[in-house]
Amino acid sequence: MSMHVAENGKTRRALGRGRRRGVAGLQGALTALCALALWVGGASQVEAKPSGPMLFCSAYPDVPACQGQLPQCSLCHTSTSPAAWNGYGLDLLTVLTGNFDESLEEALVEIEGKDPDGDGVSSLDELLMGTLPGDVNSFFEPVPEPSGPANPRFDVGNYDQRFALRRASLTFCGQSPSYDDLKSFDALDDDDARQAAIHELVDGCLTQAFWQEAIERLGDQRIRPVFAVGWDSPIGLSLADYEWDYRLFRYALTGDRDARELLTADYHVEEGPDGSLRKVEGEIARSGGAGPQPLVVERRAGMVSTQWFFVINTMFSALPRTTAAQAYRAYLGMDIAQDQGLIPVAGEPLDVDRKGVQQAECAACHSTLDPLSYTFAYYEGIRGGATGTYRASRPNGIRDWDDPQTFIFGEPVDDLPGWARVAANSDAFARNTAQMLFEHVLQREPGPADLAEFEGLWRGFGQDDGYSANKLLHRLVDTDAFGVP
Repeated sequence: MSMHVAENGKTRRALGRGRRRGVAGLQGALTALCALALWVGGASQVEAKPSGPMLFCSAYPDVPACQGQLPQCSLCHTSTSPAAWNGYGLDLLTVLTGNFDESLEEALVEIEGKDPDGDGVSSLDELLMGTLPGDVNSFFEPVPEPSGPANPRFDVGNYDQRFALRRASLTFCGQSPSYDDLKSFDALDDDDARQAAIHELVDGCLTQAFWQEAIERLGDQRIRPVFAVGWDSPIGLSLADYEWDYRLFRYALTGDRDARELLTADYHVEEGPDGSLRKVEGEIARSGGAGPQPLVVERRAGMVSTQWFFVINTMFSALPRTTAAQAYRAYLGMDIAQDQGLIPVAGEPLDVDRKGVQQAECAACHSTLDPLSYTFAYYEGIRGGATGTYRASRPNGIRDWDDPQTFIFGEPVDDLPGWARVAANSDAFARNTAQMLFEHVLQREPGPADLAEFEGLWRGFGQDDGYSANKLLHRLVDTDAFGVP
C-alpha cells in the first residue's frame, strides 16, 4: 500500500509496503546524531561528537538514512548553536550516560518505544517510515488500496499506463503525445505491448536534443558556471571554459555509458557539428574557440579535475577545503556544511594552515573535511597559464604541511584519481546519481511511499545497469513512482 503526505495534523501508522525499511525520508530528518551529537556529563556538559552518524548506522543499518548516505543532524535538535533539543533529543539526552560512543546504541534502543511528539507512533516506527519522532508536524498517511484489480503485468495496482505514456513523452521528449498516438497506444493488444511502447518512446527520446539539454541542466549546480569569467567572457576576463565540463557531464550520463566516468574520466569530450560527442585524449592547449585543459592525463579525475572546477572552487586557496566539499556534495550527495556525510578521521583536524579548525565548534566537521581536502592541495586554482595544473610542490607553502594522509569514507588514498575511484564505486555515488535522475523525472524527492522502489533503483544502478543512466531511467519508468498519477 502506498502512502502520501497528509495535510492535517494527525500522524497515521504506515501500513503495507510503505512500512518497509527503505529510502530518503530520513535524509532531512536525522539531527542529533551527527557532527554535534551531544551527551550529558556530570554537570550537563555538552561535547561535539562527530562519531554520531556512524554509531547511529551501526545501531540501525537498515534505516533510510544509512542507505548510501549518513544521517544529518536534525533528528534531535531544533538548533545546534546554541544547542536546543526537540522531544526525541530530550528523550535521548536523559538516558545517555558515561562514554558517548559506548552508550549511544543502548540509549537509542531504550527510547524506541517512546512517543515524544505525542502523535501515537513510536520513535522507532517513525524512524523506519522516514518521519521525525520529535516533530508532530512530520507524518504520513496511508493511501487506500485501489478498488479495481491489480495490473497483472506490473503488480502496481494504481499504475496507469496512459498516464505513464504522457509523463514519458513530456519528460523525455518535451511534448505531449498526440491524439493519434494515444489511439494507437490504446489499440495495442495488452499491458506488455503498451509498456513496451512506452520504453520504445523513451529509447528514441534519450538521444534527442530535448533530453540532452535536460542532462546539461542537471549539471548546472555541479558545474556552477559564471558567464563573466568563462571562455566567452563579455568583459575580457576568461579564466576557464566550462563547456568542457558540460560535455563530459552529458557524455557520461547518456548513451549507455558508465556514469562513474563523471569522476574517473582521464579524457575530455568534444562536440561535433551534428551534436555528437567524442573523447579527446591528452592535454589540450589554448587554441581557436576552445579553452585549454592542460592537466596531465595521469592526474585527472573527471569532473573534479577540470580547469573550471579548480577556478570556481580552489581559486587562491592553499588548502582547498571548498573544492573537496563541492566534490563531496555534487557527486556524493553529502553537504558537510549541513553536517552530512561526517566520517571523522582519528587525530584530525591537524590544522596544517593554522585556521583554528581544532576548536570544538569547528573540529566536528573538519575532522572529515580536512582529510578529504589534502589531495586537492596539489592542483593550482587561479594562476595564469598554470591554472588547473598539478604541481607537487604547491602545498609546501602551507605552514605546517607534512604530506598528511588523504581519506575518503575512512579509506586512505594516495592521490586524487584514487579519491575519485573510491567515490565512484561507493553507494553514495550510486544513490546520489539515482536521486538526481529521480528528482528530475518526477519533480520531487523520493519519499516514504517510494522506500522499496527507490532503494531498488540505486542499488541496481551498478548491479543491474552497469552504471548506465539510460538503463536506470528505463527501470524508473516501470515503478509506481512513475506510473501512478
